[in-house]
Order: sequence, then C-alpha cells, then structure tokens
Amino acid sequence: MYTTRICLSFILVFLISVPFAAGHDGMHPDAPNPSPNATVSQEVGFEKVAMSFGRPGVKGRTIWGELVPYGEVWMGGANGSTIITFEEDVKINGNPLPAGSYGLHSIPSATEWTFIFSTDSSRLGIMKYSDETDALRITATPEDAPHQEWLVYKFEKQTDLSSSLSLHWEKLRVGFVIEAPDHRTKEGE
Repeated sequence: MYTTRICLSFILVFLISVPFAAGHDGMHPDAPNPSPNATVSQEVGFEKVAMSFGRPGVKGRTIWGELVPYGEVWMGGANGSTIITFEEDVKINGNPLPAGSYGLHSIPSATEWTFIFSTDSSRLGIMKYSDETDALRITATPEDAPHQEWLVYKFEKQTDLSSSLSLHWEKLRVGFVIEAPDHRTKEGE
C-alpha cells in the first residue's frame, strides 16, 4: 500500500512538472505557430484525396525567386513535407499514380513548375529528399492570381471523376488535374 502511494505520488509529480519543463503550461505554446498546419480533403470520383501542409504567410516578403528559390526542390508549404494521400489509383495530368501517400514537392520557376510525388511521405522526407524516391514528376504552368496572404491548396473545377488541385500563395496559382477511375458499370455488362 505504501509503495502504491509512492508510485502514484511520483506519477502525479511527473505529470504536473512535464509542462513546466517544456516551457509552457501544457495547453498553449509560448507563441502561435507562424505557419499554421492545415488539412484539406475532397472526394474525387469514388474515393478521397487528402492533404496536410503548413501555411506560411507572405508577411511582406518577396516569395517567388527569393524566399522560395527558383530551380530548387521546395516542400510546398512549411513545417516539413506537404503530404498528399490518394485512397485509390488516380491519374495526375493523365499520368498514372498508384493509391497511397506521397510527399508533394515542387521545383518552381518563373515560367514552369515541376511537381514531384515522392514515395517518402514522412513529414521530414524533404530533409533527405532524393530523386530515387520519385513516383511521378509532372510539369505545370503558373498563372497570376489575386493576392493570397496564407498559402492554401484548393480543389477546384470539380466534375464527377476529376478535380484540379491548385497551390495559391502570394499572387500565383499553379496546380494539376486529378482523375479517378470510373467504377460505374455500363448498361448491358
């Protein structure tokens, strides 16, 4: 009984002291995340496409070609790799991509972007990125867009079996088309 009380007291002291040792009250960090994490998902065809990413703000900075250098692999957001998950096999701009989770990276330029679907879907995958993990690379043309302070990914131009997915940040929008297979049976089959 005495040993049980000591163990319970130790556990209670530990649980109370951990938040203070971490430098905050355990409920809130010292400051808000400067690039809040976000998720977005959309049913495309018969299954879901989901993304998780960090949302940096423009905050008066020059983004393209400076904060995000041209010609270098970029994580497509903040706080680690942007992760995209497909519940079924899809086509990206007409190219087949198996179901699964991927690190979504990009190589921006002023006139053409390369989107990279990496088989390393860990949040830290960008830190050890190698083109050997590429499952698919596609190109896209960026376009001018209204100012968007916080980076966002949007599903747009939805149809029964497809959707475009666009990255929109600062005064730029760029993206690709996701097509799902048609599982409907045709009459007479």
